[in-house]
Amino acid sequence: MAELNETRLYDTGISHGPGVLPTVPAMWSYSSLKEAEICPRRFALARADYPDLWAQHGYPRLPNLPAMKGDVVHGALQIIVTALVTAGCVSPRTADAVTVLRDLGGYTAVAQRTLDEQLRRLDGNPRISADRREQIDRALSDWLPEAREQIQSYLNRMTLHPHPAPAPTPTPAPVGAPTRLPAKRYPIRGGTHPERELVAAHLRVRGRVDVLSVDADGAEIMDTKTGAEAPTHRDQLRLYALLWMDDRESNPDALPVTALVAAYPDRDVVVPVPTEAELADLRAEVTARVGRADAMVAANRPAAVVGEQCGTCDVRGLCDEYWERGTPNTVDVVNGGWYDVEGTVLREHGVKSWVLREGRTGSNLLVRTPRPSFTLPVGEQVRILGVRRTIDPDEADALIASLNSSSEILSVVSG
Repeated sequence: MAELNETRLYDTGISHGPGVLPTVPAMWSYSSLKEAEICPRRFALARADYPDLWAQHGYPRLPNLPAMKGDVVHGALQIIVTALVTAGCVSPRTADAVTVLRDLGGYTAVAQRTLDEQLRRLDGNPRISADRREQIDRALSDWLPEAREQIQSYLNRMTLHPHPAPAPTPTPAPVGAPTRLPAKRYPIRGGTHPERELVAAHLRVRGRVDVLSVDADGAEIMDTKTGAEAPTHRDQLRLYALLWMDDRESNPDALPVTALVAAYPDRDVVVPVPTEAELADLRAEVTARVGRADAMVAANRPAAVVGEQCGTCDVRGLCDEYWERGTPNTVDVVNGGWYDVEGTVLREHGVKSWVLREGRTGSNLLVRTPRPSFTLPVGEQVRILGVRRTIDPDEADALIASLNSSSEILSVVSG
């Protein structure tokens, strides 16, 4: 295993240069542990620095519309719940709550502000074309009325607990700051607290609870989920219960967890609270998982796990093992199927088509582009992310693939 502070370079094989792999995280979260376990290389490459590509940390992420929608809903809920609790409201339906919401500009205005922040984060991303950015802006703007309904649905099922004493007032965020701000850490002895960070320092694990409601009997932990129900949501809530019990800074009185709730757009699901014995087992399990994740991420060349998850991986373009054994040959892809292809661009075939020699099979592939300005570099080896197999009924044996505005072309460095 590499030394934790050793600089490790990863040869991406791509023209934008190598990546500087990250060190082992000082603290893990539920999601980061899962990601490292699914594929250590994806975890490392996503968090590496690429100084020849851009100045920001991590590999530029392609927009994920469901994730962006979830962040908008979470961000809006944080703003609204904080304002309601600060005003002493016990429900979003009281007269006082109506006044608070009016002062905020209403549900749609809050959602619009959080959406604007999400879109600003895409500025300067070298992987997003102007056409793609326009599509994203339009799709999310069209979705805003649905976001308003989701936000209302979550709020209408909440029972708010005003703080018994004035809660610390957050400093207003500067324009451009992340919507989901790091929570200031202080003892929690009462009230509803959105976006509360819990830390188990001895386990090196932390988590951000969407809504934490505390009274004299204990704490209710609610996690809002904007997607479909999944078993991992239960596991995440159980981990949050452990963090609450082990975070002596947030929970100095060792108050128990009284309820765990997964809140979905249309209903709440109650998850059983772990017993003391189950918490002890979970504590041991987390300790072991953190140790394994440390070792996997600290390796000189983190292992790649090739499988179905590769299709949605943001860094698959940089992973040699994916290109060696994770991509199909064009001839094996069904008509209309989406896949990735690697090969050498031989020549321009027409105004919007090019001939590429597929690397693994040596077969010629006709690549159609969405517009004349979408060009391929003749004579270069490329990796194309996102091509659609097309079968011509008049020439069924021909290998044809089509690109769209979301397709991405990476130039491979030879040698």
